[in-house]
Amino acid sequence: MKKFWIAGLLILAFCNSFAQNDSLKATNYSFILRDSPSQLSTMRQFDQNYLSAYRLFARELYSVSGNDKFSYLIQIGVQALLLRPLTHEEGHRTILTAYNIGSISRPFLNRRGSGVVEGVTDKTLMDLRDHNLPGFIRLHTAGLESDYMLTKHIESIGSFEQDEFKNYMIEYWLRKIEIIQYYALGLFKYEPGLTEEKNELTRDIVGFDTYSAARHLFRPTMDFYRYTSYADLTAEERKFVNRLGVRSFLNLLNPLMIGKSNFRLSANTSFNAGMGYTMAPFGDFIDENVWIRHKSLNIGFYVRQFQNKANGFNGFGVSLIDYQPVERLSADLAGHFWQQPKDLDFNTAKYFTGGALDGTLRYFFPNKKAGLMHGFSFDLGFIYKTKGFLPEETRLDKHFGMRIGTTIRL
Repeated sequence: MKKFWIAGLLILAFCNSFAQNDSLKATNYSFILRDSPSQLSTMRQFDQNYLSAYRLFARELYSVSGNDKFSYLIQIGVQALLLRPLTHEEGHRTILTAYNIGSISRPFLNRRGSGVVEGVTDKTLMDLRDHNLPGFIRLHTAGLESDYMLTKHIESIGSFEQDEFKNYMIEYWLRKIEIIQYYALGLFKYEPGLTEEKNELTRDIVGFDTYSAARHLFRPTMDFYRYTSYADLTAEERKFVNRLGVRSFLNLLNPLMIGKSNFRLSANTSFNAGMGYTMAPFGDFIDENVWIRHKSLNIGFYVRQFQNKANGFNGFGVSLIDYQPVERLSADLAGHFWQQPKDLDFNTAKYFTGGALDGTLRYFFPNKKAGLMHGFSFDLGFIYKTKGFLPEETRLDKHFGMRIGTTIRL
């Protein structure tokens, strides 16, 4: 039902867009139709499709209501009741799917005020923990990883002025608040008060994400249970949870938080910069991001500091976004490099190096008819990565994948 709901929202927004006047700057809305591995949807696929659908929804909401403040209230309500947990829970689900583990995602708020992923036995989770601890930890952190990557995609859109701020403002602000809230609750010794259901198939797979991840990072061989309370944590684990909470406020350090998309250096050049933070399967990481726009070139760059229990490791990446060598062609290209702890281990000081190359090529079919969309494209993408953790890429091992999609230009 969830897929049909999203599809219906997209169709309504798309149909209404035909009535838009041509005075609006052309805006791209990209969708991945099939990703790799091709099992349900990947984290990257779900995030990209959700963000494009949300921007379309917000754009049409302003058009229909004619009142921005009223539209803000509707978006806040829809976010709080429906959309906020949707991508978060799907982030968890995508990791299970990548390991061929069936599950049931129930992303809409339950009686406890949260979404869940259920339908997985204790034995299945224990086998994953005992044979693939980084994958098991990521099962806990993937929801926050998905939230983080959504905000990073929005910051790229904003920095390169690829959409109006109001079309993603509510999503961006509420997503930032959610990330910080989840991490910062540990600073206040928050007790989630969860009791495991008698039927293990109706239990949430991980409980409170950050507490459970911390406990398993420090004590992966202890007796298994899913729901971790603050009282269950050792002094060392509580110190780690505090580290997560303090560092999460780095996510506020971006001018887009106050509606400033970029800074002009000249008539043809602008830049933006900001920071970000979330967890990794072996600890956490901090990003310093820079976006530079010069004429038709959109260049993104980040420097990344990984950390496991006590050791630091470095990474960086560079991307070229929406480069148009000729009228009908558009391309994205990104390269990533990392040093990460050997075997993605929480305790080791040893490391390995790796990287990834990711690209998308779009061929546009223009539509010259007045009042209709500007066109659409056929998108073909690929990724090649070595062993290691790359946010939003569900595979931790070496992987080559292809994807197809479409971009609607309105």
